[in-house]
Amino acid sequence: MSNKLNEGETLFADGKIDEAEACFLSLVESGYYCKEAYNNLGVIAFQKNDKEKAIDYFTKALEIDPLYKDTIINYTNLLKEIDQLPIAIPLLEKIAEQNQDDKEVIQLLDEIRDLLPSNV
Repeated sequence: MSNKLNEGETLFADGKIDEAEACFLSLVESGYYCKEAYNNLGVIAFQKNDKEKAIDYFTKALEIDPLYKDTIINYTNLLKEIDQLPIAIPLLEKIAEQNQDDKEVIQLLDEIRDLLPSNV
């Protein structure tokens, strides 16, 4: 499994998005519950402006690991784009609670709170 994941990530880093997507898809279609593959598929779908598919992939990654930071951050970026930031707050709060020293997550949570009216 990790070889296929590494192969997909290398393809993605090299800009070979379609090949990377095929690699990640083959991994999840083989029955592996791989949060990284679902997260990466979500990123690819988001880049291709397929927001519905991106939400599905991010959701699957979070079903496997509700505290997977990479997915939470990627999903938050998507939620920002579709004007659904209130959904991100409980996800970020949960991960910030578990990782109180994680400045990136805490800063992102503070930014979102600042963007939203206080009654949300």
